[in-house]
Amino acid sequence: MEEVILQVNNLTKSYKEKTALKNFSMEVRKGEVVALIGENGAGKTTLLNAICDFIQPSEGMIFYKGKMNIARKANLKEFGILIEPQFFDYMTAEENLRLLLYISKTHGNETVIEELLKKTELYHDRKKKVKAFSFGMKQRLGLCQSLLTPVGILILDEPFAGLDPLGKEIFKQTIVDMAHEQNIPVLFSSHDLDDVAEICDRVVMISKGEKRLDQKIEHTQTYTVKIDCTISDGTKRALLEKCPDLQFYEDKIFFQKEAYILDIQKTILRENHFICGVSIQKNNLKSLFGMEA
Repeated sequence: MEEVILQVNNLTKSYKEKTALKNFSMEVRKGEVVALIGENGAGKTTLLNAICDFIQPSEGMIFYKGKMNIARKANLKEFGILIEPQFFDYMTAEENLRLLLYISKTHGNETVIEELLKKTELYHDRKKKVKAFSFGMKQRLGLCQSLLTPVGILILDEPFAGLDPLGKEIFKQTIVDMAHEQNIPVLFSSHDLDDVAEICDRVVMISKGEKRLDQKIEHTQTYTVKIDCTISDGTKRALLEKCPDLQFYEDKIFFQKEAYILDIQKTILRENHFICGVSIQKNNLKSLFGMEA
């Protein structure tokens, strides 16, 4: 099992009479993509802000690489963070990034700016002032900000919000590459279940400040074979002898192993029936959680 990089233990955050987080716990492991889902006001952004030390929790502890106090500057330097990115609008994209490098005292490594601007498709706009950028372009520039220095974990709040297809694809590819190629964990929040299901390894659902679900996502798909009549008990038995994990409903057969298709076809023909159609459906978060998310 991969090493635990981030651990949240019994976190509570209260604002006067409102409790934004209640006794919340979770882990993020090396090389893992974890998505936070939940309704508006569920506590997702509060949790991310607490992890990044932007707000102080009322109770509970946060560990980064086994160290309890992530507020230490040495730890936070390893955090790549995209939560409401801020820029100097009167400066260009390139100037904003160069200034951040200077502040971080790594201004000798300016080649990273060119690499990130090309990665996010902003290189040809690098001389434009940020005030002329669209929301999606600012989001992509924020991604550049979060990756300017080497990171040990990437934390993103609603990274896909307001993005066009190009912007979404850039973020998705960056997240997957960071986690699965560089072994850097990624924790992000999102409302879009299709985007979440496409790239995440595990999903955590928050509702009214409490954890409701914490589950790995299996990237599978369901095959449906329709035959020419209602499936008889004898045909079911013959099919199950070859393919034990089948489900039946009237004239349909459901399964998740592609290798079953040939055996099902042979058995159906042997039983003097024929196949009318085959369909494939990806199993997504909507089906796994019954739209509860």
